[in-house]
Parts: sequence; C-alpha cells; structure tokens
Amino acid sequence: MPEPTIRREADLEWESWDDPELKARSDVRWKLLISGERTATAELVMGIAEIAPGGKLIGHRHSHAETYYITQGTGRISLDGVESEIAPGAAIYIPANARHETVCTSETPLAFIYTFPCDRFEEVVYRFDD
Repeated sequence: MPEPTIRREADLEWESWDDPELKARSDVRWKLLISGERTATAELVMGIAEIAPGGKLIGHRHSHAETYYITQGTGRISLDGVESEIAPGAAIYIPANARHETVCTSETPLAFIYTFPCDRFEEVVYRFDD
C-alpha cells in the first residue's frame, strides 16, 4: 500500500550501470529517490542524475515515457533525431520508445530530475544503440 514518503538526496549514494561496458560508454550517475522497490510508493519513479563534463548518456529508448527537468549545467539532447540545447529551467518530455541521447557541454555536470510513470525503476528496460 503506497504511503507518503520523504527521501533526502544527501542520504543516498550515487549509482551507475552494473555492466562494465555500459559504465565505460555512458558518463551518467543517479540517485533513485522514489521507486516502489525501495519506498512504499506507486505510480511514479523519481530520481536525480548527473552527466560528467564532456560526457554523455548514450542513445537509448524504453517503453515508458520520461521527463527531465534540468537543474545545473548545459548540454544537448537528441530526441528522435532532433537536437536541442538544454540548460537549467528546461523541462523535457520524452515519449515512450523515443530514441534519446544527452551530452554535457559545460565544465560542470549536467544535472537533472527524471521521472517515469510506473511503480518501480526496475520496470524500465533500457534498450541501447549498438
């Protein structure tokens, strides 16, 4: 049963890909704030992510829609082949199965809040470009 939940980012450790090849190709780390496998919540997954300066979250897609809200740094996102510059204050909607790739173009990490409309982060299956 879902319950009101408060988690503090400062209390959590950064995570990254378990797969060494993905970790080597994708300069992203994240903290999973709200997700049913870790919290008594449902219907929404929320976290924060950072892409290292000069790094990228490699091209991928998944069957869940996603949102980003940029909080720090600058970058570029390719969304189904359309490139856009992004900076703090930008809200981005990524439709289900849309291919997207995000690059940090600043000297500080590109930081953003992300959400998925599902109960648990483990439901989101990333399909990466080859």
